[in-house]
Amino acid sequence: MTPQFSIRDAVAEDLESVRDIKVDNWAETYRPLVKPAVLEPYLDPPGQLDALREQLVLTGTSLLVAVDASGMVVGFALFYPRHQPEPWMESLHVALSTRDRGAGTLLMREAASRLLAGGRRSLRLGVVVGNVAAARFYERLGGVMIGEEPVDWAEGVRHWIYRWPDLEALATTAGAPAE
Repeated sequence: MTPQFSIRDAVAEDLESVRDIKVDNWAETYRPLVKPAVLEPYLDPPGQLDALREQLVLTGTSLLVAVDASGMVVGFALFYPRHQPEPWMESLHVALSTRDRGAGTLLMREAASRLLAGGRRSLRLGVVVGNVAAARFYERLGGVMIGEEPVDWAEGVRHWIYRWPDLEALATTAGAPAE
């Protein structure tokens, strides 16, 4: 059976699709968890596209996209391999219509593989407190919640910190449950 999705590095032409996925996911997922005034800037398509363009050209930023058989972008992972003390996954989002079909798992596995290839063995990320579906997803992939802290992008919002102390299992696990 051929894979349903493939993962590749994002290019500038992907950014509008990435932006649309991000804005849709933030609206769907965070509206019940984050105050409207805090959420509003993250739902602004032109502003989010500008932010993605800025991030894509920064040294030390990795943006992967999941594409379906037709080449349509259905998900993305934005992470910082050089972040200290450990690499940091900034965002992982899959189009609402494509969830639970494996794209998120493939994105996480590819990020883990690339981090390992670059000599990094661990990874951290934050899940907005209350986003139970994301927490379950990361736990299925071997992430361990190690604490809770305020986010740096909005006052009054907190996130659960998940960590993979050794990415080897995530990068090499075949047949694990898909997202």
